Amino acid sequence: MSENDDDDLATLREQTSHGDRLDEAPAAEQRQAFVDAIVAELEAIERGDQQKTVSVWDGPLAAFIRALEDNPDRLEEVGHALQRELDLDEHDVERSEVLRLALRLRLQKSRS
Repeated sequence: MSENDDDDLATLREQTSHGDRLDEAPAAEQRQAFVDAIVAELEAIERGDQQKTVSVWDGPLAAFIRALEDNPDRLEEVGHALQRELDLDEHDVERSEVLRLALRLRLQKSRS
C-alpha cells in the first residue's frame, strides 16, 4: 500500500478501535465487521482487484470543482484548509485530492 493508504488505514483503525465500555457487544461486533470489510476493500484496491475511483452525479458540485480547477490558487487554498481540518501534513493538491478530503471530512463529522 502507498504511504497515504497506510496513513488512512491506520487512522481508520485508530478511530474505530476506541469504544465506550457501555457499548453492547453486538454493536461493537457490527462496527468491527464493517471496519474489516473496509480493510478488505482497501487491500483489493491495492492488489488491483477493485477500482480506485468513484463517480458522483451532482451539478452544483461539478460546477464548484470546475471553478476551483479554473482558479488553481483557490483550489490549493481549499485543499490545504481540508488537510489542516483533518490534521494532515499540507502538500500539493489537485482536484481528486480536494474531493477525497472533503468527502472524508464530511463522513468523519457525520460520525460525531
